[in-house]
Amino acid sequence: MSDSEFDAVVASSTRWMRAWMDQDRATLDGFLAPDFALIVSTMPTKAFERSDWLETAVTAYVCTRFAYEDVHCRRISSDLVAMSAIANFDATIGGIDRSGRYFVTDLWRRVARGAHGWQICVRYSSRPGEPDASVRALLER
Repeated sequence: MSDSEFDAVVASSTRWMRAWMDQDRATLDGFLAPDFALIVSTMPTKAFERSDWLETAVTAYVCTRFAYEDVHCRRISSDLVAMSAIANFDATIGGIDRSGRYFVTDLWRRVARGAHGWQICVRYSSRPGEPDASVRALLER
């Protein structure tokens, strides 16, 4: 997979997040794969399925600023790319502040139909931590 294909995945993800900020349900709907789910680290056994996430994204979740940091893409197969990044945003959900930095890992599937070319299958989200001694030891090798 070429860098331009990775760029296309990152661009799709950026447009997906812009649609979330704009609460643009039609665009969000086009980016979400039929089997989309959000998995958060605080409840790893509870998947927020496509319909739940879509409804919440356009009714209760309000984002006013969003940026990706430290983006990394890795090809899984010819039609599947994993993208990880720090998502840094200002947002509330139902009036509760959710602003901050989150480590997200997304699986994007290439699709033949649709204007986007890529659909998001799953997002895993957690708060990033600081490197501990074991991570530093790995980096020193």
